[in-house]
Amino acid sequence: MDGQSGIGSNNFFSFRSDAVNRWNIQEIAFYGIGDRRRTLKFDIGKVNVITGASGTGKSAIIDAIDYCLGSKECKLPFFVRNHAEAVAVHWVQGSRDLIVGRKIPKAGSGTSQMYVRTGRHLKLPAASAGLEGPTNRDVARALIEKAFGIQDAEDPVISLKSEKGRATVRDIPPYLFLSGDVIVSRETLLHDLNRPKKAPDIKATIPYFLGAVDQASVLAARVLRQLEAALTKIEREAAAKARSQSLLTERSMALLTQAQEIGLVVELPSPSAPDAVLLDQLAGVAGRGVASTDMRDSEARAVLEEDRRTIVSELQTLRGKRQMLRQTIRDAAGYETAVSAQSHKLRLVDHMKLDDGRCPVCESQNDVGQAMAEKIRSSLSIITREALAVDGIRPHLNDHFEEIESLIASKYNRLREIEAQLSGLVRVGEELGTLGSILQERARVVGRIDQFLETTAKDFQVASTDTAMLVSRIEDLKEQVDPQARRERLRDAENMVSAFATEMLTDLPTEVPATGSRVVFSSTPSLSLVEPSRRAVLAMAEIGSDQNYLAIHLALSFSLQKLFETIKAPVPGLLVIDQISRPYYPKGGDEKRLQEMEKDDDQVAMKQIVRFLFDETARQTGLQVILIEHAYIEEDPEYVAAVKGRWTKASGEKLIPSDWPVRN
Repeated sequence: MDGQSGIGSNNFFSFRSDAVNRWNIQEIAFYGIGDRRRTLKFDIGKVNVITGASGTGKSAIIDAIDYCLGSKECKLPFFVRNHAEAVAVHWVQGSRDLIVGRKIPKAGSGTSQMYVRTGRHLKLPAASAGLEGPTNRDVARALIEKAFGIQDAEDPVISLKSEKGRATVRDIPPYLFLSGDVIVSRETLLHDLNRPKKAPDIKATIPYFLGAVDQASVLAARVLRQLEAALTKIEREAAAKARSQSLLTERSMALLTQAQEIGLVVELPSPSAPDAVLLDQLAGVAGRGVASTDMRDSEARAVLEEDRRTIVSELQTLRGKRQMLRQTIRDAAGYETAVSAQSHKLRLVDHMKLDDGRCPVCESQNDVGQAMAEKIRSSLSIITREALAVDGIRPHLNDHFEEIESLIASKYNRLREIEAQLSGLVRVGEELGTLGSILQERARVVGRIDQFLETTAKDFQVASTDTAMLVSRIEDLKEQVDPQARRERLRDAENMVSAFATEMLTDLPTEVPATGSRVVFSSTPSLSLVEPSRRAVLAMAEIGSDQNYLAIHLALSFSLQKLFETIKAPVPGLLVIDQISRPYYPKGGDEKRLQEMEKDDDQVAMKQIVRFLFDETARQTGLQVILIEHAYIEEDPEYVAAVKGRWTKASGEKLIPSDWPVRN
C-alpha cells in the first residue's frame, strides 16, 4: 500500500449518491514503551458499552478520537500521556479502511506529525514504530476529509488554508460526541459550541453538513460578503469625497486670490470652473515659485467688494420675492379651499334638472323658476372655472418658489466664496505690513499652495474607481450562492431534524414541560420546545431538570445522525456518549448497579433510555454508538452483551494498564 490509496476525487453531490455505508470505528489502540499495545475493539453498526469506575480513563476515549481527527490540542489526561507514546484509530466503511495515528506529547499541545493510511484490509500495527503514512497535521486533515467525503472547492490548495466557513474535519466532532459537559447542559447544545474559538466555525459550517450548501457555495458566499463590503466602502468614500468638493473649491479660490494679490496670478478663474482647473492653476503658481513677474491686479479687492455688494443686493431682492411668493401660495391655498367648499355646496343641486325650462324646486313652468335655474347654472360655471384656474396656477407657483430657493442658495454659495477670497486678501495685506517684503510673502503663499497640493488637495481628490467589474463579479456570485434556494434547503433540513427529535423525545423519559412537547431545531444553532398545554415556546434554559436535558440532547444527537444518514452527509455514523446515567447516580465512585438508584422511577427511566439507545441504533443504517458508563445493567441481556470493557476497582482494569512503565 502506498498509504493513500482508495481516495478518489469527489464532488459535492457524489458522496450523497455513492456512499452506501458510513464510517465506524473498529479499533482504538494505545501504544506504550517496549511494543506494548492496548486495543479497544468495537462492533460495527451497534451499541458498544465501556463501563466501570471513575478514574479508569473511560472519558479519554473521546479525547483520543478527537486527537486523531487533527486537533491542535491534546486533551488526553496526565496518566495516559505519562505511559502511552502514541494512539491510533482504525476507521472502517464497508471494505474500506482508514488508519489515523499520532504521537502523544508528554505535555503541551498536540504534535504536528500524524500518520494516515487508507486502503482495504488494513490492520493496526503491533507497535507505534509500525504506523505508516507519516505527514504533517494539515495534510493529514485533508486526507481524512477526502476519505470522509468532505469535499474541497476547485482550488486544490484550499484544503490547506484556514478559510472561514469552509467545512473541515475539525467541524465534525460536535455531531460525534455527546460529552459529559454537554449531555445535561441547559446552555450548550453541541460539543465544543461553548468554546469561543470553535463556535464561529461550527455555526458557519452547519448549513454544509445539513445539506443546504456545498463547499463551493460556502466559499462563494464568503467572497461575496467580502466584495459587497469592499463595494460599500468604495461607494461610501466616493460619496464623502464628493461632498467635500465644495470645500476644495473654496480653499483653492482663497489661495488663488492670495496669489493674485501679491502678483503671482494675473486673473482669477471663474467661480464655476472645475476643481481640476483650479488645481492646475495652483500647481502652475507653485511651479513658477517666488521669482514670478509681478502680476498683481490692483483692482482685485475692489472687484470682489463690488461683486459682494451686487450679490447682497440680489439676495435682498430674491428674499423679498420669496416672501411675496410664499404669501401668494398661502392665499391660493386658502382660496382653493373656499372654492372647493362652494363647489361642494353647489354640487348638492346637481340632481336638479336645470335645462328643461321648469323651476328646479317645484318643477312648474314659470319665469321665476327659469331665472333661478339660470343663476344656479351660472354659479356652477363660475366655480368650475375658478377651481380649474387654481389647479392650473398652483404648480407654476410651486415651481417658481423652488427656482427662487435654488437661486438664493447659489447666491449664498458665491457670497461665501467671495468672503473667503476677501479674507485671504485681508490676511495677505496684514502679513505684508508685518513682513515688509513682497518676496517673503510670495514665499509664504507658494509654501501654503505646495502644502495644500501635497496634503489637503489629495485628500479631496476622488479616484476614478471603475466598479463595473466588481458589481459584475458580485452579481455572478449571487447567482452561484442562490440565497433563496439555500434558505429553502436549510429550512427543510431544520424541519426534518425537528420532526425526528419530536418523535424520539416521546421514547425518552421526561418531565413537565418537556413531556409531550414539540422540538423546534434551528441551524443557528439553537433548540426550543413548544409545550402542549399552552403552546408556549420555551428556550433551553427554561426547560429545567437534568432528565429533560439528557432526553433533549439524546433526541437531537440521534436526529442529526438520522438526517446525515438520509442525505448521505460526510459525517461518520458514530455517537460517543459519556454517561446517560448522570441524572440518576452521584458523581464518581465505582461501577453502579441499577438497584443502587434511590427511586424506582429512576430505574424505570434508566431502562427506558437504554432501550431507546439500542432500538434507535438498530433503526438507523450504519450508526455505531460507543457508550461510556458508570452503570452496569445486568438486568438487560442486550446491554450486557454490548459491554466491551468493565473497568472496575475489583478488576483493576483501566484504559492504560497500571503496569505500563513511565515514559522517559
